[in-house]
Amino acid sequence: MSFTSFLDGTRWSDVYTAATCAFLAGTAMFTADFALTLRLQTEGYGGIAIAALIICATLPLVLLAPFTGRMADRFDSRALMAVSGLVQTAAIVAMAFTDNLYGLYGLVIVNAAGTAVLQPVVSALVPTMASREDLPRAVALVQTGTLVGLAAGPAAAGFLIGANGVGAALALAAACAMARVLLCCDIRTRRGGMRRPVAAKEALVGAGWSLGGDRLLTVVVVAFSAVIAALCAVNVLSVFLVREVYDATESMYGLIKACWTAGMVVGAWIAAAVIRRLDRDVQLAWMVMACLAGVGLVCFGQGMPLFTVLLMVPLNLLGGMFNAGENSALGIAVARRVPEAFLGRANAAVHGRLAAAQLIGFLLGGAMSVVMDVQVAFAAVGLLSIAIVIACLPAIRRAARDDEAGTPQAQAPKRELAAAAA
Repeated sequence: MSFTSFLDGTRWSDVYTAATCAFLAGTAMFTADFALTLRLQTEGYGGIAIAALIICATLPLVLLAPFTGRMADRFDSRALMAVSGLVQTAAIVAMAFTDNLYGLYGLVIVNAAGTAVLQPVVSALVPTMASREDLPRAVALVQTGTLVGLAAGPAAAGFLIGANGVGAALALAAACAMARVLLCCDIRTRRGGMRRPVAAKEALVGAGWSLGGDRLLTVVVVAFSAVIAALCAVNVLSVFLVREVYDATESMYGLIKACWTAGMVVGAWIAAAVIRRLDRDVQLAWMVMACLAGVGLVCFGQGMPLFTVLLMVPLNLLGGMFNAGENSALGIAVARRVPEAFLGRANAAVHGRLAAAQLIGFLLGGAMSVVMDVQVAFAAVGLLSIAIVIACLPAIRRAARDDEAGTPQAQAPKRELAAAAA
């Protein structure tokens, strides 16, 4: 495998290029999804059709995780990034010429499959580009690119649809996907394929990795997934909270939603500064738990009877910062604890479980909207999130004790294994 080792320092040019690719990928995906959502709503389709669209965009991330993780570890990273971008470009272009609802669902699945391939490849590639000291900053850069793309996609789609129709928005999405294909060819750091040195292969023989074999990561991922499922349930109800409970305008709802994304951008850089001072893996686990509890508190606060809807703005900023903190800490924990040869599978396993939790949360949100008051649902989910964190604390302590007593070779940090191979 051809990669920049930590002895050579961080290859920042590749990190910046990867962050730009993440921005283009996020813009392409969210522009296409938002454009199709508006298209279905304009054509008279109801909530069931739009919910099915969301499920089609999420399900491949769950079902393909075992396969995309192995692909990320076995095949050339540059080839996978380019092919996934070409597949997404073709799917988005075809959306502009498809009127059949089920045909659109199929193209959304293909587009999401491209994202399912891209995620573990990029997640495994960034730790290879950066040294241990620079890894938090590198992760923050890539996360910022993704978040800016997430925010820019719907905004660009709304503007273009209003001016020139759905076709213009899909054309922009396809152009971003194609630009990402061309740009990824400039990333010199590569992993997978036939480049893996023989010494590194031999050093990792028999050192297979599985999420269940790492108790500390398992507890963190389970807690993270449970809280994410609960929060996604009330995320479905957020529009009713803002528009009906507080009788706010569409613009205010858009501002409040944008504040969460803005908070995540700020939180990613704060988390990077904090993580650089955390040397032990268990400290990262405590950081994830603290951020999960913080998000739960924000959710509980939104369920309280606020005297003005403007208080939702700082609450969402704070929630986004906690959200970014937990994402960064979990990503760094995976990069530190998983051997380099298994990073693709590890990231795919984590992302797959989180995507499944999101899907479950969306389904629960539909049920909660029928049986519970919106503010009661927010307060209940906030308390449930905090209870999940408290319930996982003893397991974190036990896993930390076992980890410090003697971590097996399979769970050693990837850079220690690379040094041993060298």
